[in-house]
Amino acid sequence: MNSDTPQDSIVSDAEALTLPKAEEAQTDEFETIAIIGVGMIGGSIGLALRESGFRGQITGLDKKEVLDEALDLGAIDRAVGDLAEAVPSADLVVMATPVLETLKLLPTVLKTVQSGKIVTDTGGTKAEVCELASRTQNARGVFIGGHPLTGSARSGLSNARAELFASAYYVLTPNEKTGDYQLESLKWWVRRLGALPLVLDPAQHDRLVANISHLPLLVALALTESAGDIAHAHPVLYRLVLGDFREMTRMSESTYDAWEGLLQTNKEEILKAIASLRKSLKSYEAQLKQNDLTESFRRAHSFRSRMMRHSFGLWDARCELIVTAPDRPGTFARITGLLADHDITIRDLRVIFVRETHGGTVRLVVASPSEAELALKLLKEDGFDAHLRE
Repeated sequence: MNSDTPQDSIVSDAEALTLPKAEEAQTDEFETIAIIGVGMIGGSIGLALRESGFRGQITGLDKKEVLDEALDLGAIDRAVGDLAEAVPSADLVVMATPVLETLKLLPTVLKTVQSGKIVTDTGGTKAEVCELASRTQNARGVFIGGHPLTGSARSGLSNARAELFASAYYVLTPNEKTGDYQLESLKWWVRRLGALPLVLDPAQHDRLVANISHLPLLVALALTESAGDIAHAHPVLYRLVLGDFREMTRMSESTYDAWEGLLQTNKEEILKAIASLRKSLKSYEAQLKQNDLTESFRRAHSFRSRMMRHSFGLWDARCELIVTAPDRPGTFARITGLLADHDITIRDLRVIFVRETHGGTVRLVVASPSEAELALKLLKEDGFDAHLRE
């Protein structure tokens, strides 16, 4: 595949989203699955497979204490101590390890797996891993990169859950050696997890995530550091930061260890994204001096509107409500109970602004615009200050 290929010839989301449900498949292509790294992602894969009715064997490779916990949770049913035990008997090998660890182990895995069997990963960058797979000599397995667009700020097996992949996009990055049958088999497996397969070129994937994931992390760090510098001289700032600032800088709570491999393996695309942002900031600076950012606001609003209509989780901005919640015991239970009594599905609930002793502002996402209208009516009738998100 060529990274310069037009996007429409690379992205197959329309095809993927029309696949029949995973449970309608007549047989499982993979009877034995090996998960290397049974943390939050790897553990969730095991749990999701069991939840879907998968009857094959799930083998886990990790530290002994992690494997003991995984066996207790039912995320795996066989624990092994090294690659030589895990890989040769597997129909599918899933490398749910940090990207730098994947780069170390991948050549061995590809040479150890049975001929023609699929090896995939779950890392957040794809080009370097896929390039390594392509140039691995004497590889027996077929590598197809993978990246589930879901997760949690919390890591570790204790945070694994079967529903982690439900309705989430799961990027697959095949290469020129990938056969159609192998790609379709892995798509079916992704559907079994509950996710929606989306095929991208590895370089295209990395370019996109640099702009929507890696650059935002650095912006969050910059905003947090800048505010911290001001707070040294003006400590009252700590009491002035509002929900919007907290939400914008939430990514800065992450540790460098969690991001180190991603930043290293996508450095060139991130540097390009920084340069693009710098150009935008210079433009805003010039516009601000002229007292007119009208056009920049218009373009940003237009893009965000389109984005929310195609966003993660398949809901749009018309499904979001903002609710002012008083600081009283049982307030959240009252909100969720009210909606549940009327069969309104809550897809996301998040406190976005807290006022000391006075409650806070809650963001609710429901399943459809019609449910949002009904929820708004019910909440207002129950005395809540609520409105649809603009």
